[in-house]
Amino acid sequence: MASIRKRGSNSYLIVVSRGYDYEGNRLKSVQKTVKPPKEYTPKQAEKWVKEQAILFEREVQHTPEPINRSITLAKYIEHWAADIGPKKLADSTYQRDLQDIRRILPALGNYKLTDLRKEVIRDFYEEMRHSPRLDGRGNLSEKSVEGLHNTLCGILSAAVDEGYLTHNPAWRCYKPKGQKKERPVADEETVKKLITAFEGQSMKYETYFKLVLATGLRRGEACGLKWSDINWRKRTIHVQRGVIKLSHQESITKDPKTSSGDRMVYLSKEMCQLLKAWRKECEWDRQQTANETVDKDDYLFRQPNGKPMNPCTFTYRFKLILKANNLPLDLNVHSLRHTNASLLISQGVDVRTVASLLGHAQASTTLDIYAHAFDKNKRKAQEKLGKAIGL
Repeated sequence: MASIRKRGSNSYLIVVSRGYDYEGNRLKSVQKTVKPPKEYTPKQAEKWVKEQAILFEREVQHTPEPINRSITLAKYIEHWAADIGPKKLADSTYQRDLQDIRRILPALGNYKLTDLRKEVIRDFYEEMRHSPRLDGRGNLSEKSVEGLHNTLCGILSAAVDEGYLTHNPAWRCYKPKGQKKERPVADEETVKKLITAFEGQSMKYETYFKLVLATGLRRGEACGLKWSDINWRKRTIHVQRGVIKLSHQESITKDPKTSSGDRMVYLSKEMCQLLKAWRKECEWDRQQTANETVDKDDYLFRQPNGKPMNPCTFTYRFKLILKANNLPLDLNVHSLRHTNASLLISQGVDVRTVASLLGHAQASTTLDIYAHAFDKNKRKAQEKLGKAIGL
């Protein structure tokens, strides 16, 4: 509420309090001096001054808070972590960004936002390339450095939106060092060996790994499947959720990031038969342990408590399978998804169809990730054309 103080015979000081900033510091109040027309009577003057106070208070309340451009990155990140990140980002992304912030703060936290320059940020990235991983197994990967850039870029973009900066100094600041590593993909011979290895596991693991290889699902998407997602008649699976493991927290189930992630994938007759056999085993197990039947809302791969299995469980098991069968150790569960995509491309499937099956929001993403596979197809297409026209 505005306060009014009389100053002199025909002068009044209006003072409007502006409360506190996000750091808990009291904001400086705003003042204005007004003088009612001399011809007004005392009552008219009093009424006029009150009206001016109300108008001035409304004006001040709609005035944006002055921006403290001397704020440090550390102080701004404190505000971002409390008020912006949790509201703007998915919980998994927010937690990952908090991990990156632990590396950003010691190196850049003392810089004022306005003092951050491209040279400073590039030096930070170079320093991180030579920083040890938390588990002590060598230095940070280029992918981790790129992740630090994405986190920093996102935070500084928020600072621009709030008026602390006029531009994002991290924009186009990151340049990958060295050649981008080609994603590990199993060739046809290795795929056959993998399938044989999967068949030597329990039906749960055999079904899970074959399903990922056959459909290109992400490991968390496979863990998030429910029996109600399967249409047996059409031989389709509706992918509409995923399971994510957050650091030092329980696994959570979340919706796809984009509408493209909510999609249908298609099953072969053989895959359908395996899934039906797995359901029968689940029915038998539930009957023996709890005298219950499998419900349509049960997860395909569930824990005894009914929650979906942790994707990390399958990651660990996959590594054991590779070691036990002398298979390439650079492969991982996600490699099965890449293998699925590469096999589709080698069969001549167009990029938009591949992108749709994988749940990519844009076909350009598929092209970027699997450029090498499409390059092989280009060679085959050119050779085919040459034979057809004799050139």
